[in-house]
Amino acid sequence: MKMAQLFGRDFQGKCIPLLGFIFLISSCKQWTMDPEVQLGLTVIIAVITFVVIFTKPILGIYAVAAISITFSPTVSMGFANLYFHQWLILIALLASISSGLLLENFHTRIRSEINVPMIVFVGSLLLSMAHAPNWVIGIKSFLYIGVLIASYYLVLLCMNGERHIKVLTALLIIATSVVCIISFRYHAAGRLGSFVLRNPNSFGNFLALVIPFSISLLLYGKLKSRKRFILAFSISLMFISLVLTFSRSAWVGVFASILSLLVFKPKGSLIFILCCIISAVFLFSPIHKRIFKDISDPGAQYRILKAKIAYKKFKENPIVGNGLGSFHYESQFSEIWAYRAHSTLENNYLLMLAEGGMMEFLAFLYLIITFGKKAYFLLKRIQEPFLNAILLGSVVSIISTLAAGMFEDTLFFPKNNWLIGMFMGIVIVVERIYEESLKTGDAVGVEAEGKE
Repeated sequence: MKMAQLFGRDFQGKCIPLLGFIFLISSCKQWTMDPEVQLGLTVIIAVITFVVIFTKPILGIYAVAAISITFSPTVSMGFANLYFHQWLILIALLASISSGLLLENFHTRIRSEINVPMIVFVGSLLLSMAHAPNWVIGIKSFLYIGVLIASYYLVLLCMNGERHIKVLTALLIIATSVVCIISFRYHAAGRLGSFVLRNPNSFGNFLALVIPFSISLLLYGKLKSRKRFILAFSISLMFISLVLTFSRSAWVGVFASILSLLVFKPKGSLIFILCCIISAVFLFSPIHKRIFKDISDPGAQYRILKAKIAYKKFKENPIVGNGLGSFHYESQFSEIWAYRAHSTLENNYLLMLAEGGMMEFLAFLYLIITFGKKAYFLLKRIQEPFLNAILLGSVVSIISTLAAGMFEDTLFFPKNNWLIGMFMGIVIVVERIYEESLKTGDAVGVEAEGKE
C-alpha cells in the first residue's frame, strides 16, 4: 500500500476500527500476565494511539466521545488511577498539540477570547491546590476539573469545519440512544443508571446535557424529515431514561434549559414540552412524590447537612478557601456520620467557595460571563439554521449543567464534564466558521451588514 493511499481521504474510516480495537485491548483486565508485560503493552498501545491521532487529530475527539459514553473503566498506571477516557484525553491533547506545533498553526488554533478567563480560572485552581491539605487529593481534584479544560482545548485544536461538528453530533446522539436502550434492557427496579454511569444522578446529569442540545437541533436545525424522525425518537428515549433516573438535579437542569430556549427563540413546541413536564410533575405520582415528598429522605438531608458544613468552611477562609480537595479530605476526621460516609459535596458553587474561596468563585464567574457574552453575540449574528441550532444547543446545555450544579457537582465530575468542555469549544469553532464565511463571502451565517 502506498503512503498516499494510507493517508488518503478514507484514512479516517480505516483508523476508527483500529482505535476501537486498541482501546478494547488496553482495558482488558482479565488477562493474567506479568505486570511488566502489561506496562509494556500499555505503552505500545498508547504510542500507536498517539501516532494515529497525531496523523488525524479529529479522531481523538470522536474516540473520546465514543469511549466516554459507552466504555470507560478505571485504568491504573504507576501512581495515577484515572478513568480510561481521561488517559485518552491526555494522549489526544498531546498528539493534537504536537501536530499543531509541527504544522505551525498551534497559536492560530487555540486563539480565543475565552483564553484569558480560562487561564485566570486555572490559576485560581492551582492556587487552591498549592495550599491543599493533601497533595494527592488536591492533584486528583485538579485532574477531575482538568478533563473539562482539556476537552475544550482538544476541540479547538482538532475541529476545523462543519463536517466535524456533524459527525460528532451524530456520534453523540446515536451513542446516547444506544446506551438508553441497553439501560432499559438491564433495568429491573429502582432508579435507572447506565453501564458507564451507574449512579442514576450521574446518568441523569449526562442526559441533561444531551437532551437540550438535541432539542435545539430538532426544532431549529431544519433537518430533513427522515433525520427529524430519528432525532425525535432518540429524544423520546432520552426523556424516558431521564424520568427513570429520578434525578432531581437533572430535571432542574433540563427544565432550565427549555426555559432558556423559549427565551432565546420562542416556539410553540417548547411551550408544549413545558406543559408536558409540568403535567407530569402533578399527574405522575412517582415524579410528584420525588419532588415534593422525598425532600425528607436521607439523601436530601445529607446534602443539606453537607451544604451547611461547606458554608461554615467558606466563612473560615473566605478569600482563598481551604484548598483543592479539602472538603473530601477533611470528611475522614469529622464526627458527623453523614459527612464522613458521603464526602462528595453536591453543589458546584459551594464547593468552589469552600475549597477555593472568593478568588476561585470570581474567576469562574469571570469565565462564565465572558463565555456568555461571546455566545450571545454569536446567536444574534449567525443565521444559518444548522450552525445556529448547534450554537444554541451548546449554550443551553451549558445552562442546563449550571442549573443542575446547584444540586450536583457537575463541573467536577470527570465522566460528564468532558462534554461541557466540548460544548464550550464548539461555540468557538462555530464562531470561526462564521468569520471564515464573512471573509470568503460565503452565504453561511452572513447577515445583511456583513454583505454590505
